[in-house]
Amino acid sequence: MKFSSLYAFLVLCCICSPLFPSIAQSQVVADTPIWRSSINTQSRQIIISGQEDNFTLSLCILSEKPSLLRISFVPNNKIKNITFVNFTIGKQIFTLTKQLNQNNVIEFEVTLSTSQLKTFIHDFTSTEKATITIDHKEIPISLIGTSSLVATLLERLNTHPIPKLAPPFGKTSSENLPSLSNTNNKTTSYSQLLYGMGGIFFLLLFGRPLFKLLSRIHRYRKKSYGVKKAYKIASNEIEQHAKTLYIKRDQLLYKDDYGSLVQEKWIQEANRFLRTKIKPLLSENQVLDYYPLIQNKILKKVLYIAKYPPNKQRAFFTNRKKTKLKYSPTMPPLEYEEYCAELLRQAGWNADVTTASGDQGADIIASKKKIMLIIQCKLYSKPVSNKAVQEVNAAKFFYHAHYAAVVSNANYTTSARQLASSTKVTLLHHENLQKFANTLV
Repeated sequence: MKFSSLYAFLVLCCICSPLFPSIAQSQVVADTPIWRSSINTQSRQIIISGQEDNFTLSLCILSEKPSLLRISFVPNNKIKNITFVNFTIGKQIFTLTKQLNQNNVIEFEVTLSTSQLKTFIHDFTSTEKATITIDHKEIPISLIGTSSLVATLLERLNTHPIPKLAPPFGKTSSENLPSLSNTNNKTTSYSQLLYGMGGIFFLLLFGRPLFKLLSRIHRYRKKSYGVKKAYKIASNEIEQHAKTLYIKRDQLLYKDDYGSLVQEKWIQEANRFLRTKIKPLLSENQVLDYYPLIQNKILKKVLYIAKYPPNKQRAFFTNRKKTKLKYSPTMPPLEYEEYCAELLRQAGWNADVTTASGDQGADIIASKKKIMLIIQCKLYSKPVSNKAVQEVNAAKFFYHAHYAAVVSNANYTTSARQLASSTKVTLLHHENLQKFANTLV
């Protein structure tokens, strides 16, 4: 709704822009390939300027102030040591003296009296060229089109006068205007109308898709910010209750008569924690709408955090992101599992190391873009047998994962390779783990 209103407002502005030209503070009234005239209503001045390759000539007519004739040069070695230049137009010769350098240009200026300005404009509109003399070298500048330029400017001042300008701009009449056809006199109005129509056409053609794109970007950024805020709030709450979660997990997990780990009650407790603690907190902070987007992620975090005893939880929250394990054939098996999990995290996966017992053959549970990968890690000094393949394949079905792999520093037996081929379990060296993981998404 907000973007639709803005779209309608801009279309209305384009429609009305030709009708209110005086709103702008500075406007170009008319221009030719070389010359341009503009009016600044705020500073109450008129500027007529012509530009060639190496210099710009400007005539500035100010309200209640003397007019200025200025020539600006691009700095070069030839002009750097010159102290004055001459400007010849008709029978008049003006000597312009050098001013302080500003904005990397070299400027020469002269002040024109009221009578000099009137004669200057007469010659400016009635001759075909003027001359700039620099160190006895003459540089011609074309005045073709200046008659139409000044006529359009005077016509504009008739309808939108600026008070206390020097003649012929202060009091304009039909006598001051060079003879022009009606078409030339209406050039400015037609230009403004064409600009307005062009703006309307652009908005009608591209306005709606453009605002739809901006609206989509706005919604995406709002959603991304909301998800990050909700996850941060939930993570802080999990950290506050990490010790209690560890105790609850220890109380609710047990093995049945067959030696299998029963964790249904613990999973129910974890979900109850999310329902009674996390959701009310998100609602209080007005980010409950983002809960479905982070539910699985924070549930995994609860299950992962609760595996650590209280004396290790603080180290988890403060140092987990900074942990960078290095492989060693003599490292403990649990550290090897964490090392492999770290390799997956570096590749952009969410990787969690399971508990030492009751993992159903899964040492690492990793996920990325709704793809789940189960890994069993074997730090061996001898070839890995087919038992590891059997266990990780069972874990794949238990966790409803998409892929399963055995990662080891050692080689694999022939029977392990045969069983892996038939069960579609991948056998890897840990150096190939990241490359393999990147092929899955």
